[in-house]
Amino acid sequence: MARKKEELPRLSHEPSESGEKFQRSRLENLVPEIVLVSDRGTITLRQLEMLRAISSERSQNRAAESLGITAAVLNKQLKELERKAKAKLVRSNARGSELTIEGKQVLRVLETLTSRMSRTSDLVVGCTRITQNTVERISEVLFGKGYEIRILVADDETNYSLASGGLLDIIFVDDPLYAYEFPKENRVHEVTRDFLVHCDRGNEYVRMNSGPQRLGFDTLRESGVEFEVCAVAYSAAEVLDSKYSFFASRLLLDREKVELPADSRGIRIPYTVHAIEITNHRNIREFFDQMAPKQHYPIG
Repeated sequence: MARKKEELPRLSHEPSESGEKFQRSRLENLVPEIVLVSDRGTITLRQLEMLRAISSERSQNRAAESLGITAAVLNKQLKELERKAKAKLVRSNARGSELTIEGKQVLRVLETLTSRMSRTSDLVVGCTRITQNTVERISEVLFGKGYEIRILVADDETNYSLASGGLLDIIFVDDPLYAYEFPKENRVHEVTRDFLVHCDRGNEYVRMNSGPQRLGFDTLRESGVEFEVCAVAYSAAEVLDSKYSFFASRLLLDREKVELPADSRGIRIPYTVHAIEITNHRNIREFFDQMAPKQHYPIG
């Protein structure tokens, strides 16, 4: 469980808007570049490649060797990367090094960006851990029919950011607020209905990165309840073992086979999971055709 809220850097993929001001010969020297931007500076593709190397080699020394730099240089650049990302991305022990949950999430974003810029036919779908099973089931069926599907499992904010840049073809969102950020026109679909379970252990809360947490905390504010978000968790098991109050999705509890705690109150906050068509990818319709009729309600 990570203390405090760890924010991933926001995506910035901005092609030049002033190309007409340059001569053609000068434009030939311009190439697209992937960067992530946070309020502490720009994170380059080269810096992100360190995470991929560490994940692959499971050793900072071997990762540095594979990148053609010294271990000291890699360690310095890694500290700078973590400063900009405002999160601990790599964990080291006597057996080697591995990515933290936050590091893995940043790496997934990187892999989605690079694959998106290089591919021409893959359907790229962003989802959360709550909808991961649904997306994987549909993708397995389509893969058997010869379709290529790429899946990014992240939180709503990350998926929304990538979708806004046109880097995802479909996104599944837990928080219905995101569904209203896009024009409907039969492109926003109700997928399923769920509810948040409230476990009240006092005014100190842990925020999970799955489920519409905003709805839970808005309910507390509207009721005049004072509270403090003290930690972030990535699984239901983590919050159950903690001392904090929390809101958890019923779907997530079922997915992780976690029983409701005895101290959970009777508060149930209903919400709807949505899927949003972002692009006009030729295989989007085939994807939605694989969903059960009761699991697919076009809006608009």
